[in-house]
Amino acid sequence: MIKTIEMYTVICDGCGKDSNEDALYAAWGCKQHALDIAMEEGYFRDGDEHYCTDCHEYDDEDNLILHKTKEDSNDKQ
Repeated sequence: MIKTIEMYTVICDGCGKDSNEDALYAAWGCKQHALDIAMEEGYFRDGDEHYCTDCHEYDDEDNLILHKTKEDSNDKQ
């Protein structure tokens, strides 16, 4: 039998990178575990938005700097 199941992963809201891109597992059965794994990989979470390490950093005064956004990518197309 083949059964559909719901799985979770975190996708960067800046560039679209999957938090499990280079991982052994492609997704997780628990939403919270997927979030925990992404945070361990250095993702930044702001409400429902998530940013990978390529799309965010902090300046010398701990201000968040976002490098990429989907809007920027859409403007270039």
